[in-house]
Amino acid sequence: MFCSCLGKQAPYSENDSQEDPSEGFGPSKLGVRTTVDEPLSASQAIEVLQAGNRRFVQGDAKAGGFDQRARRALASHGQRPVATVIGCADSRCPVEQLFDARPGDIFVLRNAGNTCTHAEGSMVGSVEYSVAVLETKMILVLGHTGCGAIMGATKLFLERSAQKHIEATCQKDAQETTDQSTEGSESDKSRSTLLGLLDALVPVAEQACVQLGAGSSTEEIAAHAVKVNVWRTINFLLSYSLIIREKVASGEVELQGAIYNMSSGAVDFLGKSPKQAQLLNYDGHVVPSMGGPVRQVS
Repeated sequence: MFCSCLGKQAPYSENDSQEDPSEGFGPSKLGVRTTVDEPLSASQAIEVLQAGNRRFVQGDAKAGGFDQRARRALASHGQRPVATVIGCADSRCPVEQLFDARPGDIFVLRNAGNTCTHAEGSMVGSVEYSVAVLETKMILVLGHTGCGAIMGATKLFLERSAQKHIEATCQKDAQETTDQSTEGSESDKSRSTLLGLLDALVPVAEQACVQLGAGSSTEEIAAHAVKVNVWRTINFLLSYSLIIREKVASGEVELQGAIYNMSSGAVDFLGKSPKQAQLLNYDGHVVPSMGGPVRQVS
């Protein structure tokens, strides 16, 4: 499925060894994480991610230096990242920097809303590659406060809910109301792929609204939806990927969630999905296309 993109790797030489590890981001024989190093366990990976984020918050980042020797080591010996992180494309949430990491430390995947609702087969496949080939033992789904994609989906949900209420009051056809409130019009769908993305995130906002109860503001719903979305992405990964599911079930890999606070710089580690045990028994792994319906993860 993937080419390794590494070419032939030069043999490790004792002359290449460096005594100093890569500033606390896991032990490394060459000063950077390469294939001559052993994979870190999930618990070790979480520890170095937490330590890196503490350095970032305290303004004591160590990852600034990256010289020619480090570049050559990665090019020659390949990558051995400590973890795989699925983050948001928001430019204010640079995954490597907020974990005080250097090239080779983290296998990073990003899109708007750190989502895996549909049409992200490349996202799922890349995660599979990271655990099957690069041997990362920790997959972290990282949401963040103030997420624009989640806010957009929340507003879309509330607009549709209001419209549905108006149409119901006017005694419109019930089936027409349902279709319009959940799917959007054909002209809406053809207008932009962005609307398709927001449309797929509407159930996240709806679930957040239900959990918070009546009277919640748009901002409150959107803030809670960030956490709901983290769990939903994790649940989709477990549902879609047999490889990920089997590795998590065996205990070889852990799949956890976290939320980055843009104001404080701190990452709140949430742990495993409450639905993990249930989803490990799921027997499907087909990722729907953007044009098809989004399967709900209950």
